[in-house]
Amino acid sequence: MGHVSVAASRADAGAPRWLVVTGMAFEARLLSWPGATTLSGLRGDALDAAMIAALHDDAGSAPRYAGLISFGVAGGLDPALPPGSVILADAVAAEGSRFDTDARWTSVLRMALPAAVGGTIAGTDTPAAAVADKRALHAATGAVAVDMESHRIAAAARAAGLPFVVCRAIADPAGRRVPPAALAAFGADGGIAMRALSASLLKQPAQLGELLRLAGDAAAARRGLRRLAAALRCSAYRSSDHGAAGAGTGGEPGASIDGEAPPAAPSPSSPSSP
Repeated sequence: MGHVSVAASRADAGAPRWLVVTGMAFEARLLSWPGATTLSGLRGDALDAAMIAALHDDAGSAPRYAGLISFGVAGGLDPALPPGSVILADAVAAEGSRFDTDARWTSVLRMALPAAVGGTIAGTDTPAAAVADKRALHAATGAVAVDMESHRIAAAARAAGLPFVVCRAIADPAGRRVPPAALAAFGADGGIAMRALSASLLKQPAQLGELLRLAGDAAAARRGLRRLAAALRCSAYRSSDHGAAGAGTGGEPGASIDGEAPPAAPSPSSPSSP
């Protein structure tokens, strides 16, 4: 079972609300603010159903949100990208389909994070864990990274006529596999299944070194996600006409990112046509 978190504030009752989708519970904790609804720990058809339920009012017509945000870690496909690299994707590719992210919203985020990498994110329903799988996916799509949520978020946004952005940080780089114990540790609720992780380690103790390296990679990814979260809060608040009341790294009005004043964000543009 996944998790749905709704944060609301009386002061922000009239502001646009944002639907945030993450794969893991820790990602959801990194990005939350008043007015945001977060779906985490859901994949495949369960994620599709949850987004449909969240996106429309009780009559099933009017969208409840101003836009969707795909947020979390990703696997590296471009060999040049080290762990912790911040991705602000231009598009999502999956099964022959391409979905462009909202250009204006993405450009505002890039103004706050000029070192962020653009390009395409590949979406898959199964983990790309082996180095050979990553290499093949990179060759087939030209994507810089891969995750298991963005393609479904993109399809939901297109169906609802809403803009979306993809904000990711590289965890496992292209040249490093994800060990079986790490895959087993992904709990159904988006948390860490320690028993499954331990059982996998007992079967294959040689994974320990890989797991320790992955832990270091994950720490770098968390740092990248914190920077993305700060930029997203700024863009979301400023696009809701809050002026200087945008939230930065500490949630204070007008707080900066990397020592610079956050940009004023326009309202996200309409989603690209199919």
